[in-house]
Amino acid sequence: MTSVSQVISSLSLTKLDKLLFSGNPNDWPNRHVFGGHVAAQAMEAAERTIEPEYSLHSFHSHFLRPGIAGQPIIYDVDPIRDGRSFATRLVVAKQNGEAIFTLAASFHVGEDGIEHQIDMPDVPQPEDLDDDEAYYSRVLKAFASKGKERPFFPFETRAIKRMNIDDPKPENPVTGYWLKLKETTNDDQKLHRRLLAYISDFAFLSSNLRPHAMIPRDPKLKTVASLDHAMWFHADNFRVDDWIYYKTEGYWTGKGRGLARGALYARDGRLLASTAQESLLRLKPQESK
Repeated sequence: MTSVSQVISSLSLTKLDKLLFSGNPNDWPNRHVFGGHVAAQAMEAAERTIEPEYSLHSFHSHFLRPGIAGQPIIYDVDPIRDGRSFATRLVVAKQNGEAIFTLAASFHVGEDGIEHQIDMPDVPQPEDLDDDEAYYSRVLKAFASKGKERPFFPFETRAIKRMNIDDPKPENPVTGYWLKLKETTNDDQKLHRRLLAYISDFAFLSSNLRPHAMIPRDPKLKTVASLDHAMWFHADNFRVDDWIYYKTEGYWTGKGRGLARGALYARDGRLLASTAQESLLRLKPQESK
């Protein structure tokens, strides 16, 4: 894929039955499916079974098996509950008859109530930071060594403080980066919500590795993978083709796992969404000793 429109098109689903959908995986060179991709597709599957007055306000998901690139993913939706204020859907993503991912989504009609938020931190603006493209090219150099091109990523990102991959040193687990879709897209708020979920899985678990002077491709690590991912949507109207700041916190690491928390802010300071994720950070046997 070489354009944002192609990535967005790849996220679309085909309806097979009232509660059954099919989607294509991403085509990244590692032959696995990016977690944000399957989460965005599962969100669409759930949303297409909900009445328009309900809006997705949260989801909780679990990554069960690696997705296989080049093979369609079946999304089976269970309409668990349709209430007057809330509706709930459970989506199971399957390949080869086995569940690879589950997503429990909650929808709300929206109500008036008290309001407050934790303010956005004072950070450098995106214009004052370098683009991360060259950095990620170096992180993914293993692909290039196998004669494969670096995969196209639809978002531009600008990190506040990157890990130095040539000479890594322990860094603060609380960090963040600016993100923006590389091209302007349409006004469909459901699409912007799905794309925000897509990017929210990117570089999230890295915050758990920063205090240990490690990156996900550190040779001391045997397995690095997302175990679950949760997201809460707070704002009704935002655009992912405008700059958004993603604050990430490596909140806890231990027992071969890491817990990260995040907050996504519009440039005007509005809190758009919150995230949480537990990841598997398994050391190679000789390192764990």
